[in-house]
Amino acid sequence: MNFVIELLEENKKYLERNVIKKNLMQVNMQKATRDLKKVSELKKAIKILKLKNRKQ
Repeated sequence: MNFVIELLEENKKYLERNVIKKNLMQVNMQKATRDLKKVSELKKAIKILKLKNRKQ
């Protein structure tokens, strides 16, 4: 379970860095909003998995 959480966190960090480094908010707003939506979904998934992991 910890491996999956770490993998999701890495993916989230990569997407966040990608949006910042490539100036996507100014260059391509649609791609930036898609990536940021993915980041928020990953945050939710990580939160849920961490809660389930603590309960076990």
